[in-house]
Amino acid sequence: MGIPIQMADETYIPLSPATIWPVLADIAQYPNWWPWLLFVSLLRVNQGLIGTEFTIRPYGWRSFCCQVVSVEEPVRICLKYDGVYMGGVAEWRLEPVDDGTRVIYDMDAEVNDPLVALVGKVIDLKSIHSFSMRNIFRNLKKQL
Repeated sequence: MGIPIQMADETYIPLSPATIWPVLADIAQYPNWWPWLLFVSLLRVNQGLIGTEFTIRPYGWRSFCCQVVSVEEPVRICLKYDGVYMGGVAEWRLEPVDDGTRVIYDMDAEVNDPLVALVGKVIDLKSIHSFSMRNIFRNLKKQL
């Protein structure tokens, strides 16, 4: 049995969802602006996004595959995680608020690798993920 990781990280960006969407939906550019500690590699980019696949290899860990399984432009990109040590689902959501947008990354996954599960008993995996998301959000803001 793995360790569940269920969380939502978010940030506020003073722009409309329609302004943020083109950057967030341009998955082919993720390797250029995601933090280097996550090593994003493209496997396949499909027009319309569904079926687009990329891997994420957090520094010091094995990679896992992310596949876009559904899209609701300009508010949601749903992903499926599949890998040796982690599986589950996640989604990007853009919610308009006041003069801007709440950018939310929701994840419901499970770490299945015994070594990572052991590390997860000592180190808070949610905190590590949230640290990575803060860097992704910071870089997203720079791209905009």
